[in-house]
Amino acid sequence: MNPEFSIVIPTIDNLSDVQKIIARINCQSLLPHEIVIADSSASNEIEEGIHVIKSSVPINYLRVGRAYPFDRFLNYLFSLPFLSQFKSRYPAGRAFPYEATNAGSAIAKSEWLAFLDATTIPSDKWLEDYWHVLKSGQYDVVFGNTKYLATSRFQKILRASTYGRLGHESAPGSIMKKSIFLDGYMIQEGVRSGGDVAWKIDIKNSLRYFLPNEHYLTYSNLSLKILPTLKKFFIYQMYGSLLNIQNNIKDLYFGLALMLSLIILPKWNYIVGWESAFFIPHITKLIFISILLIAGTTFFINRVLLRGSPTNSFFMNGLKFVALLITSYSVFRWNDVAANWVEDSIWYVPHITKIFLLTICVLSFVYRGMYFPMKHGIKPSYLFPFRWILVGALGIVLDMVKAPGYLLGAIFAPFIRR
Repeated sequence: MNPEFSIVIPTIDNLSDVQKIIARINCQSLLPHEIVIADSSASNEIEEGIHVIKSSVPINYLRVGRAYPFDRFLNYLFSLPFLSQFKSRYPAGRAFPYEATNAGSAIAKSEWLAFLDATTIPSDKWLEDYWHVLKSGQYDVVFGNTKYLATSRFQKILRASTYGRLGHESAPGSIMKKSIFLDGYMIQEGVRSGGDVAWKIDIKNSLRYFLPNEHYLTYSNLSLKILPTLKKFFIYQMYGSLLNIQNNIKDLYFGLALMLSLIILPKWNYIVGWESAFFIPHITKLIFISILLIAGTTFFINRVLLRGSPTNSFFMNGLKFVALLITSYSVFRWNDVAANWVEDSIWYVPHITKIFLLTICVLSFVYRGMYFPMKHGIKPSYLFPFRWILVGALGIVLDMVKAPGYLLGAIFAPFIRR
């Protein structure tokens, strides 16, 4: 017998996308039992529009909030104790996608939940093929496999520097039992992004899961311009900094930041002047003592206070971190220790610090412009002879935009390991 599926779709202010996704759901070879639309739009356009959408699958509409400017900020602001008396004057505002997904799942009527969003389009065999996997009883969850599409010139460059042409494991497209989802596996709320990554990690640590080799979903709404893209990546990464995800990348950024600090900060007194009011006595000693205190505190928190929680290979990350510090310090002190600043010495390396930093920059550019895209399915014929420069430049700019989020995440990491 065919199972009953409820497809849960969070949405906000995008009626045309909702119409398209409902039309595609009606083309499924295995039709679902219902479509749950969890809406927090600023207007009633979607609520009114779904009544005229032709659908053989029943649509269950849920209003989970109403967007207005700065609604999430005001909601947080008036949740503070000394401002709580003003909270009743302001409506709750929009629901983030994970919150809308959780709310829609709670009212779903079927045994199985299938997750989508309004811009991720499934193939016609999505539900049927996934059910063939699930009915064997070997898995609790089947994850989505999404491929990103690009049509404009900028979208193709953006795809090459981020997602590539391969399918990616995704929360949209995933299927699991409603009882399991509601019993401790709902997606973390309160964040705009990263919650789906944490959700997948939680499932992998506890449940039996399967990821199809074939991509069953496509996403075609990549940004068309660079400024909205930078804004999106910055905001998403800032939210991601609050979650226990991407810890290896966060540690890498933290290490690079410390490396640059080791190179730049010891020259602080030379930059501001030895007689300046900003002169800091013993600044080099202070820097290294601070680094040791940070490393010691982090180790204590992870290994003593949180010893029963996952450490995300903290020992290996610590070894990499120490190696990076030793390499950076060795480069910075090489001419002083090895050549005693004697320029005629065979060990003296002119401009060693600049060469070190320039080498890192060049290697980063080559990695972001050539290796990373080709590893993710971008053909060399697209990158060469000159397009790899644009791909690499955009990749580095995106990394720089995400850097504050990664750094904050590295600082917060010892306190959110649980």
